[in-house]
Formats: sequence, C-alpha cells, structure tokens
Amino acid sequence: MKYVKKIFALALGGIKKLLFLLKERFDLIEVRILFLGLLLAAIAGLVLAVLLFANPGLFRVLSSTAIVHVMGGRALGVAKCLSADISPFYTILYNFFLEVVIVLIAYGVVVLIMRNVIQPKLLHSTVRQAEMTAQRQKTNIKRYGAIGLFFFVMFPFFMTGPVIGAIIGYLLHYRAINNFLIVFGGTLCSIIVYTMVGNNIINSIEKYIGVDIELVKKWGSIIVGLLILVFLVYHIKTVKAFLDGQEED
Repeated sequence: MKYVKKIFALALGGIKKLLFLLKERFDLIEVRILFLGLLLAAIAGLVLAVLLFANPGLFRVLSSTAIVHVMGGRALGVAKCLSADISPFYTILYNFFLEVVIVLIAYGVVVLIMRNVIQPKLLHSTVRQAEMTAQRQKTNIKRYGAIGLFFFVMFPFFMTGPVIGAIIGYLLHYRAINNFLIVFGGTLCSIIVYTMVGNNIINSIEKYIGVDIELVKKWGSIIVGLLILVFLVYHIKTVKAFLDGQEED
C-alpha cells in the first residue's frame, strides 16, 4: 500500500509540473511537442478503453503492440499485428502512429531535461544515458547530414531508432519540423519494410511450409507476452528501488 501511495504522489507531482509547463512555458517548442504527444497518447488510451469492452481480442493485440513499441520493438509490434490478421495497411498505420507518439513525448521530455527546464529524478539517469548515446553517434551522422540521420533511424542497428535519432537531430541544431520529417520518414520506411517482409513470410509459411500457421502465431504471442512481462518486472523493480531511495532521503 505504501508504494501505491508513493506512486500516486509521484504521479500527482508530475501532473502539477506538466500543468505548470503548459501554463508558464508553452512558448517553448519542446513543451508544445510534448503536449501534442500526450494528447495523441490520451486519444489512443480512450480508444483502447472503448475496445476493452467492445472488442477485448483487438484490445489485447493493440495494447500489447503499444507496450512492445515502448520497449523499442518496432519489428515485434508489426509482427504482433500481422499475426492477429490485421491488414498490412492498418498494421503500418497503427505502428507508425505509435512511433510518432513515442518520439514526440520522448523528444519533449529529453530536450526539456537537457535544457534544465525540468529535472525529474526518476528519468534523470535514463535521459542522460540517451543523451550520451546520441552524442557518441552525432559525429558520424553529421558527416552524412540528413541522409545519414534518415538511414540511422530506418535501419535497426544497436542503439539506433527514432528517439535517439530525434535527439541527434536536436544536437545537430535541426529545426524541429525538419528533424521530425527526417525521423518520421525513416521510421515509416522501416515499418513498411517490416510489414511487407513479415506479410510475405506469413504467406510463404501458409503456402509452402507444412507448419500450422495458427500454432506459429500462438507461440509468437506467447513469446511477446513473456518479453512484455520481463520488461514490466524490470521496470517495476526500478521504480521500487527509486521509491525506496526517496524514502531514505
């Protein structure tokens, strides 16, 4: 119960700080970007809440896909949708939407922390790690300019992706609109490739390989579920350690 109270107090403090930002610092582009990301996230949350009662099966697919994207798994998110028989078009649309929301929120939070506008203790180490990763990659990306940033976001190498890419764009002093056009362009191309490849693999399994595709989909869902469980347990432990440290302070 004490952890529930602490989390509630932490969330309440975060909401107060957010309201202060929106009221006093809305002139900052990063605050407006963060607000847009949170607004889109709230709309998605409302849609998922409706689906929870209207279509529980679709709710499970879309909510688990969202969690996978938060974990950084674009390919897994696409695979989750395709394995649930969601069409390639809607798979691309939904997964791209999730990436846009995550990038807007992460970019707003990270840049505001880097500019010392906000200093949330819980996110401090995560943001500093992301900043250091972006700083290490910045020199290589700068050499190739916008094209380099586009392919950095598009191709799934270690410690690449739209969030780090957007931070690198900020460090390279790209205007926010140009930065997001490059980052979202690379993200969209990546998701399209994942979707086309994944759809062809599923079709090939059904057509040429004597494997029960429903069994493959079932095991795929189990694996995704286990990954989500590990992710949640790890972060619950992190939050618990943070709350315990706050108590000691």
